[in-house]
Amino acid sequence: MKFNLRKKDYYICPYCFSKHKLNEVNFICSNDPDVCLNARNLKPIVPRSAEDKNEMPESIFCNECGQKTNIKICPTCSTELPYSIGEYDNLIFTVIGTKGAGKSHYIAVLIDKIMNEIASAFDYSFSAVDDATMKRYRNDFYNPVFRRNEIIGVTHSAKTDFSVKQPLIYNLTFRESGFFGMLLKSRMISNTVTITFFDTSGEDLDSEDMMKNVNKYIYNSSGLIFLIDPLQLESVRQRLPENIKLPEQNTEIEDLLSRTANLIRKENGIKVDKPIDIPVAVVFSKMDALESLIDSSSCINYPSSHARNGYFDLSDFEDVNDTIESLIRSFGEENFVNQLSSNFKEYAYFGMTALGCSPEEGKITKLKPHRVEDPFLWLLYKYKFIKGEKKK
Repeated sequence: MKFNLRKKDYYICPYCFSKHKLNEVNFICSNDPDVCLNARNLKPIVPRSAEDKNEMPESIFCNECGQKTNIKICPTCSTELPYSIGEYDNLIFTVIGTKGAGKSHYIAVLIDKIMNEIASAFDYSFSAVDDATMKRYRNDFYNPVFRRNEIIGVTHSAKTDFSVKQPLIYNLTFRESGFFGMLLKSRMISNTVTITFFDTSGEDLDSEDMMKNVNKYIYNSSGLIFLIDPLQLESVRQRLPENIKLPEQNTEIEDLLSRTANLIRKENGIKVDKPIDIPVAVVFSKMDALESLIDSSSCINYPSSHARNGYFDLSDFEDVNDTIESLIRSFGEENFVNQLSSNFKEYAYFGMTALGCSPEEGKITKLKPHRVEDPFLWLLYKYKFIKGEKKK
């Protein structure tokens, strides 16, 4: 697959979400703090070389000590920026859902799957842009699930836990494929996109004011992955066998969808009669818990075919989309479906399970992820980073 490299004339800080021209970037000195006070005080150095044209300088020389530095920081919040900022597209994917919907487990398994299972099918590399992302993913997501076989603790509010505000930022780099790519010993890069993931605390989604203050990334998102815990739906709870352990019920899914749509409209100035153009992947999580309610021959039970075929399988996608929408309607969530279609221009339905089992006393007995990559690949398809085909 081949796409043209796309470069914008602005960038958005992935921490404070301020928008800047490419030449509006600051630096801090990389010298020893005992040598240069700029480094100790973290005061930005204005890049004089970029004042007259909208280009982002790769490096500058410190005005105090003369040391060359390439450490870029946001001029608004003074946070160190990813080294690739401003070079390529930056997609912000936000995972939202009510408390206990499985957002953290989803991110843990999804990123591992992107790295280790579907990368070769789409001929890309997926790498963290900084140590902060590597450490947070390993400590907060990967190690509990894959090393210790433990469930991830409840995500705390961003008001009390600063780490929740720290995004996971990765570069997704596609390489030239096909006959032309095979002729090259060193495969040419055909496109690169910086992808930022946010894991949202369910507690921070209980009011629109809270979302506005601590979840600015929601209305700056390129795509939303909206997780629905089926065990929260009253109709599902009534139909499941009595031996199924049910979680405590919390926020209604249509309330969360309303708050999300209202927030995006207000902050981005979108009138109520205009659709929001942020694509939304609505995902039924914990599909393994619905085994008794779903026909064994349903397409939901089959493995995802997208990575196997090396393209986004539109036939499989349409089957799953129709099946999950019908399932949600059958569970009495017509209002949710209607709200989604009236607020968002592009949306789709998916079903998956991140763990594939019901944890026992905090332990994951047998990890069996199923279709976790589908929503992510759909978003890449919508942004034309991967191709879609229908089975003949």
